[in-house]
Amino acid sequence: MSASDAVLSRRNAGLLLGGTAAALLTGTGRASASTPNTSGGGLVFHNGDVITMDPRWPRATAVAVRAGRIVYVGGDAGARAFAGPGTEVVDLRGRTLLPGIDDTHLHAAVHRLNLPPYALDLGPGAVRSVADIVAAVAAEAARTPKGEWIRGAGWNPYRLSEQRGPNRDDLDRAAPDHPVFLQDNGYHVSAVNSRALALAGITDGGPRQPGVEYDATGRPTGVLRYGAQALVQLLLPPRTREERKQAIRDAITHLHAQGITSFTDPGLGPGGEGLGGGTQGTETLEAYADLARSGALDARVSALFLPCSQSGGSAAAVEKALGEFTPPTGVDPHRLAVRGVKLFSDSGGDLLVAGDTNEQRAAELTEMIRLAHAAGYQVGVHCYRWVSTVVDAFVAASRRHPRPDARHIAMHGAFVTPDLLPTMARHRIGLGPQPQSWANAVHSASQGPSGDAFLPWRSAVDAGVPFLGSSDAPVNAPDWRAGVQALVTRRGTCGEVHGPEQRLTLEQALTAYTATGAWQDFAEGWKGSVSVGKVADLCVMGGDLRATAPDEIATVPVVMTVFDGRVVHRAR
Repeated sequence: MSASDAVLSRRNAGLLLGGTAAALLTGTGRASASTPNTSGGGLVFHNGDVITMDPRWPRATAVAVRAGRIVYVGGDAGARAFAGPGTEVVDLRGRTLLPGIDDTHLHAAVHRLNLPPYALDLGPGAVRSVADIVAAVAAEAARTPKGEWIRGAGWNPYRLSEQRGPNRDDLDRAAPDHPVFLQDNGYHVSAVNSRALALAGITDGGPRQPGVEYDATGRPTGVLRYGAQALVQLLLPPRTREERKQAIRDAITHLHAQGITSFTDPGLGPGGEGLGGGTQGTETLEAYADLARSGALDARVSALFLPCSQSGGSAAAVEKALGEFTPPTGVDPHRLAVRGVKLFSDSGGDLLVAGDTNEQRAAELTEMIRLAHAAGYQVGVHCYRWVSTVVDAFVAASRRHPRPDARHIAMHGAFVTPDLLPTMARHRIGLGPQPQSWANAVHSASQGPSGDAFLPWRSAVDAGVPFLGSSDAPVNAPDWRAGVQALVTRRGTCGEVHGPEQRLTLEQALTAYTATGAWQDFAEGWKGSVSVGKVADLCVMGGDLRATAPDEIATVPVVMTVFDGRVVHRAR
């Protein structure tokens, strides 16, 4: 018997007493049996540490599941009544059971479609230098017919030995007979070669275009930033609907292995045609819808409609796109729902929307937010330096078009300041940073304020701001444990602790990846905690999280994932 089999042993359910097919929730949050379980089936977990994320009954040792729902939460003795013929009984042996994890900002299709076999893997695990990238592209060119595109993704200039990214000259040496497109790890910068530039109409000596990088002589370097990436990405041969569906299925299989059962794919629509290597367009949203209609979408997905690209957005574009958009029909909203609209404000510099000055752009962004809010959508805004402008726009939209509980989100929010937190809490504006991104950036002065002031997590939670946990995959690996570890330690990848007073408790950090994710989805009534009557989405760990040293949380494996009452991942 393997170690994981020992952890998750199956026992003869007949050794346990008969139970019920239904349960009632008592005032303490426990379930009480009422009728014998004669039909069998389902799951019973016992002898564990159940972190329920339900304040009415925060801890338990046993859980029972039937017909996709949680029917019992409480002690081991009561759980025996819920086993019958065919019930799988799992002895947790002191390990931790949690609600299924909710990654509130995860580009699943983009992540998978920018890895082999769809694109070269240029992440830090695959390449360590520009020279390695050149070699990988050259090898791909040798097996690709001349004239066909070569794609890759994942390079990070700060993780390459040359401390820079690839440029057109590097890529021309590697593949002179192929157009080349390489996306960086943050999906804000692309590197292309001369053939790709020519196809996009970006010529030496031609007029300068925003977002296109030029050298001192005015020659394009092959580096494209933000919205300028679309000049090339719109030329890439589009992925088929079937390729997108398969990529989503593959991504979800990987997410199940991480204990993730819900996620928000933040930005699919006409504004995404030229983003993520051409994988964030409307066709990807349709691929999700196809999977949901066929019953093949084994995750709870919230999608945000993306009306505008990464730069150059305008109120006119938002109004037009919303007027033409029809959310997917014929889908179970517990599997797929378009609850919101995503907009871009900035990525650390000037505002990216239409306008000649930042003052004009702020007014334009405010109107864009108003239009999306007035249309009844939750609004998520990608923002870094201009968080206060975004928060002010949320408040203004809510005052002009009052509606209870809009649940707008400041995504990333790197430059949120303590003075903004009371307003965010009062208006229930969520904050959606990525702890892994913080850990990677906090030691770098170029990334913003000092480490102690950079993203005041505990101040936000203490102020009552809805605080969300996410990875922003593929920017970071979809590993919530690494995120939780960063939240409770405030230790960057540099090894230093920054702002220890901003650490979260384990329970607060886990809330960000469970209950608050359900809040973002307007779904706290049916998911996000281990509570009787809620969907049976569960994550079983290979250790006791409460007893694990904070700096070791990321090492605790996920050994079982349950989605909708079914085991969808089991460690071997």
